[in-house]
Order: sequence, then structure tokens, then C-alpha cells
Amino acid sequence: MKAQKLAREYIQIKDDNGKIIGCGFNQSWLNNTDLKGLSNQGCGMISAIDCGLYLANNTSISMHDYLQLCHQFSTTIVFTKLFTREFFGTISIGILPFQICRYINSMDSIQMKAKWNGIHGHKNMLSTMEEMLSNNIPVIWGLYRYNRRITLYSYDSINDTYKATASTNSHYVNAIAIIHNDTPIHNTMIKVSSWGQIFYIDYDEYLAYVGNSIISKFCSNIVVIDSIC
Repeated sequence: MKAQKLAREYIQIKDDNGKIIGCGFNQSWLNNTDLKGLSNQGCGMISAIDCGLYLANNTSISMHDYLQLCHQFSTTIVFTKLFTREFFGTISIGILPFQICRYINSMDSIQMKAKWNGIHGHKNMLSTMEEMLSNNIPVIWGLYRYNRRITLYSYDSINDTYKATASTNSHYVNAIAIIHNDTPIHNTMIKVSSWGQIFYIDYDEYLAYVGNSIISKFCSNIVVIDSIC
């Protein structure tokens, strides 16, 4: 097995008593706040904030302080509340890549430049992800395919197996490691943070999920973040 991963522990979310309740934030926690409207469509905001915290070397944060960052994002990044509003109970644009990039690029505490990789499709995408992780940069990863879902796996370390535990679509996750296994199945697994938990995505299954759709190749892609120094 060969792995490329972040150099530090990922974001730890703590409750009022200091107990760790999440590896990264879970947007469903916004349900009981005045940002309830972002609880279903706020995954892009969460990916951006999580990534920004990590790049600023702030990997432990209270729920209260995280909510303040959500308020900041929703009031300073254009169209956040409009794009995350559901129309007719089902239709929502959600956070777009340009909003995520704008957030990262607006951070004075880091010297980084973010841009959406969609125009390049999936050529060299995996190697780009590995390069970012080797530079200690989390990878904001958009997952999209019309009317399709992708499987999220959990890892059983005792039996060294992956178990399908969830599925998703039109969702952002943050990749924090890439694992190459010398096995006939699941030979390239991407370790991701989503909904405050750790999951794994089979990269070959991801490519099949995106398929040949030009729209999906653009929309299902990554945010490339580089140093501007």
C-alpha cells in the first residue's frame, strides 16, 4: 500500500465542553441555527471554510467559532443565500466553484490562489490531487452527475476491507489522502471528509460515475490551490 496524505491532523470540531464531535464540519448542524437555510445546500461553504482553516493552521475550532465563519461566508460571498435557497421545495443552485475560490482567495492569513479545474476535465486530475496533498493542501472536490449517485465507503481496519455505507450526488467533499492498494478492487481510494465524518471514494468508480458527460467533467472536479509566493 502507498499513500499520499496531509501532514497534519484534519479539522477537529469541538462542542462547548471541548469534546471532538466531527472531523470537519457537518452542514446539518446548521439546522438548529439562524443559518438553517444552508443546512441542505451548504456543503460547498463547509468545504471552503474547512480548507481555509487548515491552510491557516487552525485545525481545532469550537462549534461557536465555526458558526461565526459560516455567518461571515454567507454575508460576504455574493449570492450565498440566494443560491442555497430552495425553490418549489426541490430546486437549488447551491454553492458554486467561483464562490469557493473567492473565499479562499480573500483570506489574508494565507498566500494561496484558488481556481476551478473544470475546464481541464479529468486529465491529470489525480496527479494534481496528489501534488496538492504532498504540499499539505486539502483538495476541495465537487461530485456531480445528473441523476446518478456515487458510493461512499467506510474502512474496516481489522479486516482491511471497505464497506459501502452511503451515497451522494451534487456534493462537495474535501480529499485528505490518496491510498494506492495492490488489490484487484479499490486499488485507488480517496480519503475524504464529509458531514463531519471520514469516508472513502473509489477513484475508478468516480470516473465511471462522471462518464463521458462534458457537463459532468466540468462540474465534477477539484479546486486547485497554489502558493502565490
